[in-house]
Amino acid sequence: MKLRYVLSSVALVVPMAVVAVVSPASAVSTQDPAASAKVPTMLRDAAKVAAVKGKSAGIQSRAMSAESPGRLGVQVYAAAPITAQQQAQLASLGVSVEKNAADFKAVPGVDLPTTGLVSASVPYDKLDAVAALDWVTALRPSLRPAVDVGPITAEGVQLHKADKAQARGLTGKGQKIGVISGDVDHLADSVAAGELPAGIQVLQQSASYEDDEGTGMMEIIHDMAPGAKLAFASTLDTNADYFEAFHVLANAGVTMIAEDIALDDEPVFQQGLGATTAETLARHGIWVSSSAGNLGTRHGPRMTATGTGAGPDGVTGPFTGCPTAPDNVVKLRGSDTSYDLTLQPGAALLPTLQWSEPRAIYPTAGQGGFTDLNLYLMDGTGTKCLAVSNAVQANGVGDTIEQFIYQNTTDAAQPVKLVVDVQGTSTARKAPILDLRWRALTAGVANVDPADRAGSMNPDSNYLGFATSAGAVGANVSVDPKATPLQPYSGTGPIQIVTTTRCPGGKPGPCRGVPGGGSFSFPAPSWVASDTVSVSGAGGFGAGTCPTTTQGACVFPGTSASAPSAAGVAALTRQEFGGRLAPVALNAILALRAVHRSGPGFGAGVLSAR
Repeated sequence: MKLRYVLSSVALVVPMAVVAVVSPASAVSTQDPAASAKVPTMLRDAAKVAAVKGKSAGIQSRAMSAESPGRLGVQVYAAAPITAQQQAQLASLGVSVEKNAADFKAVPGVDLPTTGLVSASVPYDKLDAVAALDWVTALRPSLRPAVDVGPITAEGVQLHKADKAQARGLTGKGQKIGVISGDVDHLADSVAAGELPAGIQVLQQSASYEDDEGTGMMEIIHDMAPGAKLAFASTLDTNADYFEAFHVLANAGVTMIAEDIALDDEPVFQQGLGATTAETLARHGIWVSSSAGNLGTRHGPRMTATGTGAGPDGVTGPFTGCPTAPDNVVKLRGSDTSYDLTLQPGAALLPTLQWSEPRAIYPTAGQGGFTDLNLYLMDGTGTKCLAVSNAVQANGVGDTIEQFIYQNTTDAAQPVKLVVDVQGTSTARKAPILDLRWRALTAGVANVDPADRAGSMNPDSNYLGFATSAGAVGANVSVDPKATPLQPYSGTGPIQIVTTTRCPGGKPGPCRGVPGGGSFSFPAPSWVASDTVSVSGAGGFGAGTCPTTTQGACVFPGTSASAPSAAGVAALTRQEFGGRLAPVALNAILALRAVHRSGPGFGAGVLSAR
């Protein structure tokens, strides 16, 4: 699975050994408070670094899209498509607009969702001026996606009985499958080795990744459905690029899409722009397969965010390095008020906290939260703040997400605690449900407390029956669909669509909160498909000896592999039923044929091509 790090209300924190944790004053703006609330903690911290050093270094520079000294990569959101006049306002502030979602090419016959979004390069000292524009609803840092994860034949061919379908003459002929991932830099090597056919349509390519994950995904599809045509569009560097990739592929005439991008900042408790775009295309005939996500072992239970009136694990303080004191923390797992982790030297993580009040982006652009939650990373004693994200949410103002990046730059293993604190409740009608997940940006991030798989799906895969999501089973362990194991990291649902408090009429704040209305859950993932399958490892991508010509020497793990595996099965099945089957009908057949497995995380079961 490919992860897009485009964040909101986040703190980009370098350990104190490198840069001191930001003081309370760093989050204070001289601008109007409503405008200040649009600027997340992470952008304020990045601006402070840019003012001193020019731009970020280390893990931050690898995660963030590169910008020239003194400038920050920023996603500027609005409630409606951003006009030329509004772009001119940005330009007058020294902002360079790199991509405007209003310029995406329309897909004939498909009414895709629209919102205001531009990817921009912003002078570090102009954040508040941009936020003060009355049409701007939120600012986000632009952070680069990161990888989660011929003679070589993917083991899924046998596991999903694609070999038997091929023996009956089914090859996926008549389908054109588009892939969205990082890049395909060494595509020619895979073609030369006989792993992929000539003539693959590369519509959008990136120079940022050098990982060839897209090449590996297409090798899996080609093994499963060798008669299908292939196209590729890179996710490039920003959310806007990712959303545009769907438009690009649809306009190129694809009939199916497999994608492996995780957008941790898309709404967890709503259908955001990514999920809505995919489901809209599926309603209009383009079948979509997305990765379920790899956070099954890095996700907490969905608890009610009620403060306990105490510090983490009963600690009373004093607290050091904390811009606000974590003295009203939330129970995160049973009666436990922290998640204990261990970071080895050099290890880095990205935690994400969201809760069930409106986000300031699509589909509730301009709205905001009522419960003010803060996210902390404490040391092992629970008294020292190593990282904090503490943007303000109150009375329908402020985006309901907190995130930061932290790296252990010491020479010793570092015990740490993730902690959520209730800073205020303003006019919230009830305590919201929280979602806490943490992603390892490097090796060496180890859980001490157990995680909870339920609710750990990628937020951009919040599908409600049209587009599909694929969890992962280990084809390297067994190709028997009744025995192949569910991967521990494979994400699962349910998808929860819920708003606990909102403004009257769904209008932007400030307001006095009213109950959020009904809620519902939807099962996920749709099904499971194979991962840890053999690929050629073109460009060095994969685990093991890569590249290789030896079966099993280089494998592709993660739900990034299960999404194309599912697409291969779907292509064979669609051809079998005439080639033009509507996605909802195709989904019903795939679910009916799947080998049922009990337990959460399997969805309808292990996909089968016959």
